[in-house]
Amino acid sequence: MYKNVSLEISLKPFKQTDESYIRNVAAKVFRQWYPLIKDSETVSVMLWTSDGSEILDYNGDMNTAFEWACLLGTANCQLNPTGDDSISLHKYPQLYMENPPTMIYGILKRIVAILKEEGKKALPNATIRVGHTFDIGPEFAVSEFKYKRHPEICSGQKLDKLGFVDCTALLNADDRSYASYPNGIPQDTPIGLFLGKQTDIFLKDMGMDYIWLSNGFGFSADPWKLKGKVFDGENFHAEKLTETREKVMEFWKYFREGCPDFPIEVRGTNNSVGIDYATDAVPLYDIYNSNLGITPPPNSPWAALNTDYGLEIMGHMTRVCELPGEGFMFRYYIHDPWWVNSPWYDRYEGEPTDIYLPMAVSRIKFDGTVETADTLNILSIDNSWGDMPDACVNEPLPHLLKAKKDAGDKPAPFVWVYPMREYTTSFDETVIREMYKGDMYIKNAINNSLPLNCVVSTDIFLKTDISIYNESVLISPIPENAKVLEKLTDFINNGGRVVFYGTEARLEALKSLSVPTVSTDSAPSAIREALKAYGYHIDVERKENVNKTPIISIARSNNAFKITVFSENMTDETELSFPLGAPVLMGCDAKINGKTANYRFPRFLHKACRFFVEQEDGVVTAKEIAPANAMYRRKISLKGLKDATVCFFPEEYCKEHCVAGTLPGYYDGTPNHNIQLELVKDPVHGTYYKAEHLNGEVLFYMPKDRYISDKK
Repeated sequence: MYKNVSLEISLKPFKQTDESYIRNVAAKVFRQWYPLIKDSETVSVMLWTSDGSEILDYNGDMNTAFEWACLLGTANCQLNPTGDDSISLHKYPQLYMENPPTMIYGILKRIVAILKEEGKKALPNATIRVGHTFDIGPEFAVSEFKYKRHPEICSGQKLDKLGFVDCTALLNADDRSYASYPNGIPQDTPIGLFLGKQTDIFLKDMGMDYIWLSNGFGFSADPWKLKGKVFDGENFHAEKLTETREKVMEFWKYFREGCPDFPIEVRGTNNSVGIDYATDAVPLYDIYNSNLGITPPPNSPWAALNTDYGLEIMGHMTRVCELPGEGFMFRYYIHDPWWVNSPWYDRYEGEPTDIYLPMAVSRIKFDGTVETADTLNILSIDNSWGDMPDACVNEPLPHLLKAKKDAGDKPAPFVWVYPMREYTTSFDETVIREMYKGDMYIKNAINNSLPLNCVVSTDIFLKTDISIYNESVLISPIPENAKVLEKLTDFINNGGRVVFYGTEARLEALKSLSVPTVSTDSAPSAIREALKAYGYHIDVERKENVNKTPIISIARSNNAFKITVFSENMTDETELSFPLGAPVLMGCDAKINGKTANYRFPRFLHKACRFFVEQEDGVVTAKEIAPANAMYRRKISLKGLKDATVCFFPEEYCKEHCVAGTLPGYYDGTPNHNIQLELVKDPVHGTYYKAEHLNGEVLFYMPKDRYISDKK
């Protein structure tokens, strides 16, 4: 399943620090998550020990105590002097338990060793890693280094009036002894160099394997904002691009000088590649291509906090469209060890929305194959009280496995052609403005029911065979690269489907192509209107115009259309019509009107669609039923047909070997095979069966493998 699973954990579960207690906690980590990790090549435990100040302060003495994340709320605010637990944690932090244990570096080293020992007992064939975290903000642990000795490095955005560490900052002189600077820190030492050197020694001494840089560190001084050093909220200052991007690249150069070999994992910012560059000159393309040994950032966890799935999905696609290596990460926010917040219950209400939506994201590689997330991080496996409740493992775990199983294996119906290199190497103010506007437009369009979850970078697009996009609609900003426009034009001229978006002025140049175009100045549903030119109708009837329309993703997996929906307002009525007819989802009732299916979606839905129906009216239901016959593996009932035309997409293994018929006898289950199915191999819509003039209930059969072999 997932090649690498990282279980993120704070030290709060280690409520006692004797050997047996530590070992019991460590054993429980691997026991609880065994069904998820049992087939993984690598299993990692990522420790949220403190806020990273334990690295900054480290002097090599294993008997030194350090501040750790034993608090709830913003740790660097004043502790609650009133004893009133009802006061906001943003105002006063509180201890997570009475008399939490004192942590010294020697205990931390022992915890790391025991985690590796217990991991190897549970998973003898897997590689067991332990990683450490560095965070830029004031939340997780008291930091004398950041907020008393060296506040000059906290020039970024503020949380509860306390700043974030700027990766381009310089340290003031300090005569304190550190592991990498025993005689103190010289004036104007780059934070990247100091942190790199401290990290290298710290990880080696603790027996750790990698470092995680959190909350946008290494990318931006203001990782949570939509403005920065280049964009002030009104104007883009292209003249600041060169200096700002050079300083970001200097951080990575300095960090790698100090810490040359350990793998680096990163959280990244909350925004997209284009927005990050337009606001803070984040040169992600150059970072990826600088041989830094860095993994790409995962999806942002902010959708859990504000249901902005458009930002999560859009941003995630921009980061993974082109990668420094193989594979990318999906990170799932299940517990929060700091803010009395367990999203599985109090954000998602026990629904796996934020599993299936980001796991539907796929990218197209240079060889034309489709890749989905192969690495999974769980933030975190302990809650704010240091507990690891079984229910919060057992309930989401099947969905984590199913989402991987259902992930896309071919290009989705809609593919975003994203100019990552062009965007992050530009010094043109017009392009900067265009990328900011364009990414914001796509974010808002996804929040308004645009089912976009597959991406290809322009560089990869130029190297792939154009035929792999025949079954997809390509959605592209106005190309900055003439070769990309040329290839898209050839695609259009050969029957390919494309929608361009951009500013009105620049769209004028594309009018001769006679394809739909969308202005980024148009409340975001305009792009759905444009798709109607290609037979895709996605319309939402609202009872109240206050919330986002349903978030929809469509992945192609095992010859099915895997549809995931999040409805913020369950009174919305959604009408879906695809080129082949009304999509009828498995286990659902669809109200049919011609080629349109009408649904009132629940809060969350994840279903396969294998049928498209066209009939005058009625309610059609697709339902799995028992085969009751050893010759067949699956039997699906399609009920409520009225002189209907049906297109059926069977599983990949049997897509040319299916039969259909009316109801057999109840006891023998023998199929009648009396429905004539036409096998269609359509370069635009794929391989499927078509049947006409169907009435009542029809059964569709998928045979067992051995009968397919017999036929061959």
